[in-house]
Amino acid sequence: MVNHGHGVQAAAGIPLANRVASVFVHVTDLRTSAEWYSRLLGLPLMEERLNGGPVYWFDFQGTHLILDSNRVNRQKPDWDEGMMPRIMFAAQEIDAAFRHVREKGGEPIDEPERHGTMAFFNFRDPEGNVHMACCAEHAGEALPPEPSNVSPILPRVGGVFVDVKNMPEAARWYSDLLGVPFDGSAAEERIYSVPTDSGAALLLDHNRYLNRESFTEVFYFETDDFDAAFAFARDQGFQIAGEPCRFPDLSEFALLDPDGNRIVVAHMHI
Repeated sequence: MVNHGHGVQAAAGIPLANRVASVFVHVTDLRTSAEWYSRLLGLPLMEERLNGGPVYWFDFQGTHLILDSNRVNRQKPDWDEGMMPRIMFAAQEIDAAFRHVREKGGEPIDEPERHGTMAFFNFRDPEGNVHMACCAEHAGEALPPEPSNVSPILPRVGGVFVDVKNMPEAARWYSDLLGVPFDGSAAEERIYSVPTDSGAALLLDHNRYLNRESFTEVFYFETDDFDAAFAFARDQGFQIAGEPCRFPDLSEFALLDPDGNRIVVAHMHI
């Protein structure tokens, strides 16, 4: 993993914001998952968001978290699980974003879907990873949750992972898609941080492919106290995947949520 700097502005005329607006976690039981993530972060459960809809969301500062049951999608005859997005990019204008993605070699899965002031479409990158472009009015920054004195794991998504096979080509493609500089030397590493304006780091991850690992890591939460975070997760009975890892620049451990999604908790050594 790498440290990530913000404040990189996209080239003019790019209809996608160069930041991760939201990260999706696809779940089976919405309430169970909402309770799990709320307990992990020491946040109250928002009952009004468990109103029969297909998603439960956390309004974090920078990058939001969306738990998606795909309840509505599963009713569509032409839908399959290979269409589930990992990242939501904010679009300034949905039709311009649709044309831009297609011109850059992305593969839109469907035409833009419109619901009132919101419109979105899903698309595949050249390696088949699925993301969403979404345009919505009043989609500004939400106030972050109140700091918790219960959990040392912060309600903040530090980085989102995208598994890639060909790192140089993937890094160049995402940089071109978002209108940001491409660093050829950094693309020789196992992790490439695509420059973003704000929010979570967009991390292209070559490790899964090189290590022939079948699992994926979705994103990481940040913590200011790694030992306390690990002790909290262990003592509260969260399922820990493997031993904690300590590197010169960071310490991390992984958790499995109720659906087996692998979520990382990390502390950067600055």
